[in-house]
Amino acid sequence: MNTHDVNDPESGAVSHPGLARWLLVGMVSVTILLSTLTPVDRLAETEYKALFQRALITFALARTLNGVISAVQGTELALQPAGVGVTLTPGEVLDPINDLVERFSWIMLGATLSLGIQQVLLDIGQWWGVKLILGLLGLFWLWLRLRQTGGRRSGSEQLLFRLFILVAFVRFAVPVAMIANEGMYRLFLESRYLESTQIIETAGSEIQQAGSTDADAAIEEAEEGVLDSLGRMFEKTGKMLNVREKMAYIAERASDLIEHLIQLSVVFILQAGILPIAFLWIFLQLFKQLFRNKY
Repeated sequence: MNTHDVNDPESGAVSHPGLARWLLVGMVSVTILLSTLTPVDRLAETEYKALFQRALITFALARTLNGVISAVQGTELALQPAGVGVTLTPGEVLDPINDLVERFSWIMLGATLSLGIQQVLLDIGQWWGVKLILGLLGLFWLWLRLRQTGGRRSGSEQLLFRLFILVAFVRFAVPVAMIANEGMYRLFLESRYLESTQIIETAGSEIQQAGSTDADAAIEEAEEGVLDSLGRMFEKTGKMLNVREKMAYIAERASDLIEHLIQLSVVFILQAGILPIAFLWIFLQLFKQLFRNKY
């Protein structure tokens, strides 16, 4: 006898049609059940709110930092030791960081808009109409699948199954991607975010304090009389050296800002742009693989 049994191990194609049939029925049933429950939706909503809150806080931080730098850039310190006029502008060293902050603000605005779109997609997946359509498609397919006695599948059954897969993707893709996204954040990005946010807040406050001190010193010197100016000539020379040190300090803090603004940009480009698309693509591929060989 030259024919090979489909269950012959030597044929390399072991087939268990009964097991595959009931496995597929079980997967569809579980999908319908999960669609009617709310834990996945609640977890996705919680994760979304945490991410959106971080984006809003960071966007506000960027706008505040932009205002601080703009104010410091407008300050000037005029010193006249020994009758020689010297005007120092601490904000000159902040031009590069100001440009970076502007670009970072646009990144955060884009991240916030992306999260708004994800919220809409999340609401679509949770809409009762999607749940109802998914349940009806699944139940109708189960009814057709279980009433069949032969191994051959009808065209209507295949069409229903494909529609069920499509609606199930709409129902679960965004919530699952949102949960996976936040899981990735906690594993790899949270420490970067917290450290960079703290350093940016501290550096911004210190730059503002240094700029305000210099401006106040300039006002005081402008209000001094001639005798006071002569009496404090050598003290002013020391102040000028101190101001130069402050400018060097501002430049150092600006360098820290550049590094950690880039770190925050990486975090939100990943979380609001790259990771959601990547997880949606992975979820789609897994979903297709789960059912491709079953039909």
